[in-house]
Amino acid sequence: MSKIAALQFPTLALSESRLDYYLQICKESGANLVVLGEYVINTFFLELITLPKSMIKEQSETKKQSLMRLAKKYELEIIAPFVSVEAKGYKKLCLRVGPDILKSYEQQILMPYEHWNEEKFFSNKTKQIKLYHFTHAGLKCALLFGFEAHFDIFWQEIMAKKIDLVIIPTASTYSSKQRWEELLKTRAFLNSTSILRVNRIGKQKTQDEECNFYGDTFFIDAFGELKERLGSEEEMLIIEPEKAIEARKLWAFDKILSQIAKE
Repeated sequence: MSKIAALQFPTLALSESRLDYYLQICKESGANLVVLGEYVINTFFLELITLPKSMIKEQSETKKQSLMRLAKKYELEIIAPFVSVEAKGYKKLCLRVGPDILKSYEQQILMPYEHWNEEKFFSNKTKQIKLYHFTHAGLKCALLFGFEAHFDIFWQEIMAKKIDLVIIPTASTYSSKQRWEELLKTRAFLNSTSILRVNRIGKQKTQDEECNFYGDTFFIDAFGELKERLGSEEEMLIIEPEKAIEARKLWAFDKILSQIAKE
């Protein structure tokens, strides 16, 4: 059975010592996949806006090299949201780094709100929505950014592809804790898939207020039951997800939907 570690961090310093320490513990605990939350590798979005491009580039490249080096050192795969500095702007990606793998997923739907306008800042472009999925230790896994978890189009693909585990790095703040729990429990149950949500921690001052990233990293099984969760401090969660065969067999939502579509 595969073990997966979720590391609940604030934005990490340029030094890799802190991440190195935790990855060593992950390895010793038997985990072979490690997940970080949003804006842990890079500074939070609202601060990025105020930084010179050269500083963001240095931060991104230094962290990317650290991830690659540590993945080889501990023979782990690491999933980490990442800001890529491009010739004409920035892209919001999620890296999947392993001893012999370096892949990226480009966020397809970004927040467009006045107080949090990632869509305007980043140059991500999507012609057609596609689900990023991969196999890890026999599990069919999919990867979504936090904001993307609100849109049915991804979950339709998750059901169709019989995904066992959806990994969702987030940067959730304000008074959204209960809403996230209810949203993802419902998504897990209706799509017969387990969900690992990895949220960041820390505080970030803005012009008008202070954002408090509250943590609450959690794991929900394919029956929609919340099985494990963290608090609001720097912590680590290790889970042992199973294939979602039993939930799909019991509720058969995918089969029922397929039959309706044929009629």
